[in-house]
Amino acid sequence: MPSSGRRTLWCELPQVINSGLLETISPQQRKLQEAKFELITSEASYLRSLNVLTTHFIQSREFAGDANSEALLSRLERHTLFSDIVPVRECSEALLADLEQRWQENVFIREICDILLEHASKHFEVYIKYCTNQLYQERMLRDLKETKPQFVDCLRRLESSPVCQSLAMHSFLMLPMQRITRLPLLVDAIFHRLESGTPEFERCRMTLATLNKIVQECNEGARKAERIHEMLVVSNQLDFADVKAISVMSASRWLVKKGEMQRLMWRDIDARLTFGRKIHKQTVYVFLFTDLLVITKKKGEDSYAVLDYCPRNMVQVDEHIRTEKPISKPGSELGKNLILLTMLQNHENKTLEMILSCSSESDRTRWLEAVTPRTSDNPEEKIYEEWDCPQVQAIHPYVATQPDELSLEVADVVNVLRKMADGWYQGERMRDDQRGWFPGNYTVEIASSHVRARNLRQRYRLLALSGNFIEEQARRDKEESKRKSKKNSVVSLNE
Repeated sequence: MPSSGRRTLWCELPQVINSGLLETISPQQRKLQEAKFELITSEASYLRSLNVLTTHFIQSREFAGDANSEALLSRLERHTLFSDIVPVRECSEALLADLEQRWQENVFIREICDILLEHASKHFEVYIKYCTNQLYQERMLRDLKETKPQFVDCLRRLESSPVCQSLAMHSFLMLPMQRITRLPLLVDAIFHRLESGTPEFERCRMTLATLNKIVQECNEGARKAERIHEMLVVSNQLDFADVKAISVMSASRWLVKKGEMQRLMWRDIDARLTFGRKIHKQTVYVFLFTDLLVITKKKGEDSYAVLDYCPRNMVQVDEHIRTEKPISKPGSELGKNLILLTMLQNHENKTLEMILSCSSESDRTRWLEAVTPRTSDNPEEKIYEEWDCPQVQAIHPYVATQPDELSLEVADVVNVLRKMADGWYQGERMRDDQRGWFPGNYTVEIASSHVRARNLRQRYRLLALSGNFIEEQARRDKEESKRKSKKNSVVSLNE
């Protein structure tokens, strides 16, 4: 393969020119050959850059050390920065060897996606691991630059070498992520120039689908690493000194939204939702996780005292707050952008209502949408969130007949995410996290946190309706008593 800085075109190769192919193939076939050849040349260029990273940086005397000098980097620092590069480079090396062999067989490249499909299916998991760990790699590089002046000096000296072509080491570390996201684009350029319905067309489509799935897993791995780091930071910031402590860290939990609000309270404990009393404001900081709501107050710059918490599916929010009197005087900001938040089962297993004031109308809307489960526009369809979905257990075996269906064995437990009016459910099988559709009548609903939350919501609604009825009746009785008293006073005066 040519190794000059400018990308070599297929039509410029002496082997192609001397073969006479350029006079016999159509413009469309020529474009297809250029697209296939770019896949090979770009892989060669990518591998050359990985080799620079390996030989010039990773194996440098300053970073690796030798018999006469100690390495600048500790074993942990070196492992975090460079350990995932070696398998990625070996993967690229093997792929390029097969691609170049195909080119050597015939300058008119018959097919190339079959090679890429085999390598992607068998070996590209190294890219998923690399992208997942890239967050820690970048943080380590940043920390070394901030804490080790000798590392900065050494890095500057290495990066000034002509072999780096004015690129920083960080640019080389970013190459695997850039390569795996570029591969689908290169394959797509081939795919759109192939004749549909041919075996090569179908294999290319399969290659494209496989690569897109790997890119998706790389992105998900990177997001998961970011969420884990964020959860670790938040868990260290929360202080459960005044309430029963719980573990915030969980494999399936991450932060959805956080922010400051004003909690409105009344001095008289019996003045629930009676707004003629003096209002006391308390600034609270709210953390909403995938399955948990935590109410805190700020202690310091990065420290929060937990006041209360509740499972997310036990939380209700309402923007329509019924009051007998205005909360505040006209023109005051206090009574604006309010949310009635109800924790059906707080840390003391009690039902607690609190009125929160958001900083703006948009902030209130975003909080309402974040806490409220999604609903379907189709009245005959029910949609459930992963953090509040019913669970069913298979009572009959079911064998999937379509690719998007889910096979069931007796006793399989499935989290139901959608229910259709015709009796079909979409769910996630718990034993292997596989998703698909299945007939609901092959299953039976079982006890779960969703059922408990649903029962608590129903109970709360009934109590709220009863309370409203009692309050309304008491108000009418009071007005009737006033009318009678006034009437009696008039009669007394006339006498």
